[in-house]
Amino acid sequence: MALVCVNLNAAIDKRYDVASVTLGGVQRVERVQASAGGKGLNAARGALHCGQAVTVTGFVGGFAGQFIAAEVERAGIGDAFVRVRGESRTCINVIDAEGGSTEFLEPGVRVTAADLDTLRRRFREVLAGADAVAISGSSPQGCPDELYAELVLAARAARVPVVVDTSGRSLAAALPAAPTVVKPNRDELAAHHGRPLGTLDDVVAAADALRAAGPEWVVVSLGADGALAVGPKQRLHVAAPRVDVRNPVGCGDVLVGVLASGLAEGWGLDSALARAVRLSAASAAHPGTGELDPDLAAQLSVTTTSLGRKS
Repeated sequence: MALVCVNLNAAIDKRYDVASVTLGGVQRVERVQASAGGKGLNAARGALHCGQAVTVTGFVGGFAGQFIAAEVERAGIGDAFVRVRGESRTCINVIDAEGGSTEFLEPGVRVTAADLDTLRRRFREVLAGADAVAISGSSPQGCPDELYAELVLAARAARVPVVVDTSGRSLAAALPAAPTVVKPNRDELAAHHGRPLGTLDDVVAAADALRAAGPEWVVVSLGADGALAVGPKQRLHVAAPRVDVRNPVGCGDVLVGVLASGLAEGWGLDSALARAVRLSAASAAHPGTGELDPDLAAQLSVTTTSLGRKS
C-alpha cells in the first residue's frame, strides 16, 4: 500500500519546554526539540506506524527547507517536495509545566505561478502510484483557495480515496470536489457554520450540513472525546482511551494519516476510524509532535457507538 501526503506549508516544528510563560518577560527554555513539521508530515508519521509506504509533496525553501528534507529522508518518507525561493517557516510550541500549549505559527514562503504548476505536475506523478491521498493544513502565500479542490478532483478522477484536513476558505472550496472524507476539528466545524457546537447533537447536525456540501464522509476530531463520523447512511462516535497527555499537538494529524491508511488498505470507515483514534491517543501521550509509542498504542482500546442510521 502507498499513501501520498500533501503538506503545502511545511515547517520546522520547535517545542520549547518552560516552567511558565510570562508575557513581557524573559523566558528560560529548559529543553528544545526540533522536527520537520506541518500537518501533512505529522499525518505521514501516523501512516508509517500502519506499515504504509509514504510520499510527501508540497513546498520547501531555504536552509529550513533543507532541514525538513533531511528529516523526511531520515524518517523513511519519500521526498516529492517542490523547491522554491524563500525560507520555509518555523512554528514554535511552548509547553509549560502545567501542560499548557502556546503556539507561534509563521506564515511560510510565497509561491509563484510557476511553483504551482510544478506542484500540480509533481502531484500527478506521485498520484499514479497511490492507494490513498491525505491533504492537510494551510497553504503558503500565493496559493489559490481552489488548489485543494484541484488536487481532490485529480485524485477522484484516478479513483484514489482522498482525505482533506483544512479549514476556512480552502475547506469551503474543496467541499464541492467531493473528497472521500473531510476532517475538521470541533472548532473548525463551528467556525465554518458560524455558531458554537456545545453538544454532541450540535456536532452531528453541523457535520450533516457539511456533508451535504459534497464529501462522502465527515469525520470530526473531538480531542479527548475521540471522533465523530457522519456518512451516507451511518453516524458513529469513537470514544478515545484515557492517556496521560504530554503533547496534544499533531494528534489530529496522526488521526488523518492513520485514517487514510485504512482507506488505502480497503478498510471500512468504522474500522479505519477506530484504529485512527487509538493511535491518535497514543500520540497525545508522546512528548514528540506527531510521534507515538507503538507498544502503548497496542495496549489501548476504543469503543465505537452507532448514533443511528440516516434515513
